[in-house]
Amino acid sequence: MTAPISLCSPANGPVLRMPGIEVDNLLAQLASWGLLRALEKARPAWLPRLSWEGPPWCALLHVAEAVSEAEVARAASEGILAIASRFDVRSHRNVSFDQDTYLQYLDQVRNDEEALQLAAAMTAEHPRRPDGSLRPSPFVLMFGQGHQHFLDRLVQVPVGDLPRRLQKRRPVPDLNDPIKITEALFAPWRRQDETDAFRWDPREDQRYALRFDDPSEAGAAATVHGANRLAALAFSCLTCAPRRDAPGVAAVRRRRGAIEFVWPVWEIALDLGAILSLIAHPDVVEGRLERVRALGVREIYRARRVANGKFVNVTWAQPFADDPSSMRRGGSQ
Repeated sequence: MTAPISLCSPANGPVLRMPGIEVDNLLAQLASWGLLRALEKARPAWLPRLSWEGPPWCALLHVAEAVSEAEVARAASEGILAIASRFDVRSHRNVSFDQDTYLQYLDQVRNDEEALQLAAAMTAEHPRRPDGSLRPSPFVLMFGQGHQHFLDRLVQVPVGDLPRRLQKRRPVPDLNDPIKITEALFAPWRRQDETDAFRWDPREDQRYALRFDDPSEAGAAATVHGANRLAALAFSCLTCAPRRDAPGVAAVRRRRGAIEFVWPVWEIALDLGAILSLIAHPDVVEGRLERVRALGVREIYRARRVANGKFVNVTWAQPFADDPSSMRRGGSQ
């Protein structure tokens, strides 16, 4: 990797640029929030915060101490393991609960803060579908189709469990190597990891119409393993609130049956708590940029959740406003 690229402001402390955090990619956004959670766990004295500079937008990591990219990656990996090792999904492989089963599960994990927070991110006890089942979080994009089980991956990916297809590799790959975090944060993504992912990266959308060959024979798209490890932590922060027709979740906009994921770009360094408040702000979720400029918001992006046959994916995000200064990814819709 290249030497750390750091900025330094006497008022705000050291800053590291993170070109890997793509502004229009849901997986990248979740990874950036998960990074703060991991660092707050492993290195609370660093006071990690996040901001953006641009356009074109580049994520900035603010810390209270002078640290290198490698030190950030090691600390983040420690934080991931400390949190994800306490994820407890019992025997559940997918977010498929009725109300009684879910309440029983909540009771089983109520004495572990991390496990309980994860459970609250999966679904809410209301509303119920006509068959009595609970509606999962909009961030849950797999339900067993194609042998893709969301909760299996949520507990296995962040702690580095080897997928079956990698278990016979020699030498045995170390999926918890901090270099995977470095690759996710401090360099443009190369997507070379043959590990499990959550369908949060738009590149995982492998429709026949977009491919020369048969995507079912090519297998799953390669991914950025470090980003998925971090994103799993962010998912568990996004609590589902009971509402009349669907669980209420920060950064989610529902319109006429469609689901959109919405996030802002801001110029003031914010910690994780402030970011979670900002992505839940009604004016951010509705794309009312002028109303939140005073909060330091410079742009608001949204991506669509789309169904392609039995699989669910996310599109590349676009700004709400038609701002010529915003960088758009060609052919993303």
